[in-house]
Amino acid sequence: MPAVDWPRARLRYEAWWQGELLDRPLIQLTAPSRPDALEPAPQDETELLEWFTDPGRVILRLEGELACTYYVGDAFPVAFPVSGNLAAIEAAYLGCPYRVQPLSNTAWASPIIDDWDRRLPLRVQDDNWWWQRSQLLLETGARRAAGRYTVGIPDLQGGGEILALLRGTDRLAVDLVDDPRYILTAVDEVNQAWLYYYNRCFEIIHRHQEGWVDWLGVWSDRPAVTVECDFNAMISPRMFNRYFLPAVEQQCAWIGRTIFHLDGPGALPHLEALLGVRSLSGIQWVPGAGKPPMSEWMPLLRRIQAAGKLLVLGCEPWEAERLLRELRPEGVLLQVVCASPGEADALLGKVEGIFPSGA
Repeated sequence: MPAVDWPRARLRYEAWWQGELLDRPLIQLTAPSRPDALEPAPQDETELLEWFTDPGRVILRLEGELACTYYVGDAFPVAFPVSGNLAAIEAAYLGCPYRVQPLSNTAWASPIIDDWDRRLPLRVQDDNWWWQRSQLLLETGARRAAGRYTVGIPDLQGGGEILALLRGTDRLAVDLVDDPRYILTAVDEVNQAWLYYYNRCFEIIHRHQEGWVDWLGVWSDRPAVTVECDFNAMISPRMFNRYFLPAVEQQCAWIGRTIFHLDGPGALPHLEALLGVRSLSGIQWVPGAGKPPMSEWMPLLRRIQAAGKLLVLGCEPWEAERLLRELRPEGVLLQVVCASPGEADALLGKVEGIFPSGA
């Protein structure tokens, strides 16, 4: 399926995690090969729920999407039986009413924490419908994928991001000002449940395949995960450092290889604290809609590199060469979606021209 030297690519991933350069930086290049063959999402809520959760339908659809995608460089086919559109699904596992949304093709959780004094502890619920269905999807997908493509775990998120869904974003922001005494305990409960779900998801997958992959699509031969807290854009560094940074540090200590999803300028006030987390491996910087392209953030990217952190960067094809020429190549991973297989092949040729030992 992919035009990728996978044994060599795996060595590049391992070198990247170590902050080293095997021959050239990691570059994941994909392109649509038959976009007209993709199945459109249904716009009826009941049918959309089935589209996301019926194992037979989900796996065949995902395999069709993989077959319509061209992979080159260090890209590899990865399927998510629990769709990335079902974002922050840990909130559903912990009891939030969770509904799929036609038109946007996503899902949303309704808050369940109304009164902190009367709330139930946040605990793993093995009989939760969404969790049971997720296990079935992962088992079905990983069994069918074995030796053909990779299966990744759900977008669990965890920590402050899940608590914001459980309580409601606005109400949690007010709590931080008016009455924050319950928050540290609640965040810890969310994180403990997160660790259970993380480990259980990979236990299921590893019956049929090796390697660790989550929604970010970065391969690792040992435990790795993307850490998130988009809620931080709403709060001060003091609040983030007091109530949510400990959860980030906890996830980093548990897993070992971690990339923090830094989403938009509103998250930048927290960068210094994140760079100070020694066990955090790297940063995925996302400029955000309407903001300058990745190549215009060079001082920020160099600052992250100077702190000894890895970089995961999604960029446009036209700016990839500049990023690779102006950044230190060790620890850089570019994720590029090209318009066609020909454009992807041409870009890989240019990259190998910059780093001829990788050709």
